[in-house]
Amino acid sequence: MSTTKDAPDVQLDFVEIVEPRLWISSGLQTTYKTANPSAIFDVDNPGSGWFDCGTIMAARVPLTKEFFEHKKGIPKTTRKQWETNRTAQITFNTADLTIYIEALIMGQTVYNQMGSLTASAEHVASLLNDGTRRRKYVKMTKQTTGLAPVFKQYDLVACASNTTASLKESYNIAVVESHTGSQVTLADAGLPVDPVVGDLFGKIRFTEFIDSMGTDTTRSAILFWDTVTVSDVVKIQHALFFPELRNYTGGDLDFKDGAEPYDTGITLSAQAVSMTYSDGTTGYNFYKKWSFNFRSG
Repeated sequence: MSTTKDAPDVQLDFVEIVEPRLWISSGLQTTYKTANPSAIFDVDNPGSGWFDCGTIMAARVPLTKEFFEHKKGIPKTTRKQWETNRTAQITFNTADLTIYIEALIMGQTVYNQMGSLTASAEHVASLLNDGTRRRKYVKMTKQTTGLAPVFKQYDLVACASNTTASLKESYNIAVVESHTGSQVTLADAGLPVDPVVGDLFGKIRFTEFIDSMGTDTTRSAILFWDTVTVSDVVKIQHALFFPELRNYTGGDLDFKDGAEPYDTGITLSAQAVSMTYSDGTTGYNFYKKWSFNFRSG
């Protein structure tokens, strides 16, 4: 068993840290403000409004505190001190700026121009599930009798509840891989959020990113990673839930020279909110942090 010289009880050869993942909500989430969740964050069923931000790199969560010290005596020593300022952030790099990821991490809202809905939209009739990729296959029912199939390979599509407004404001966006009969197969993992039978499903002509000066869009986020122990059976999920975040850096596309791949650095600033902790105490903080013990087998 590998150990360290200074801490011989620390075991090093059975722990694997899984790459951190960041999920951001389309609106503020209050589920975790009063109590810890009862289960791990399920990436296959994340709940309404949560979106996976893909692979992130160089993730850091800097937390800084500033104190004022009252000193007396000769020599002067600290007799009292109190905290005067505290800030918290999430910083990371990403090279995965699909439409919904770019809008969420940049603090933007979207406007999907769908064109004529009667000529470019259908309803979700059923979900085709192969056991692992429920969001990849969607069976359509035509919105208008006799409507010819309108989806083609590489079409950009959005899915939302059965209203024109929700479709135009939807972050649930994917790319069509193929369309055979009434079945649409979506590229990669499909939609970021499971559709619901009856949802409207439409082709996007273009998406406008709305980020007007003077606006302040806040969202919730959860940053988590797993430590794997005992032959990938026993795991601990470490999570930080931020009830309110806003984009601090602004930022946008950053194309480097030919020797470097494209990526962009993002800083999200946390806002303090009143929280109730599991021991019953309350107080203002930037995030709730916990570790879940669970088994995968």
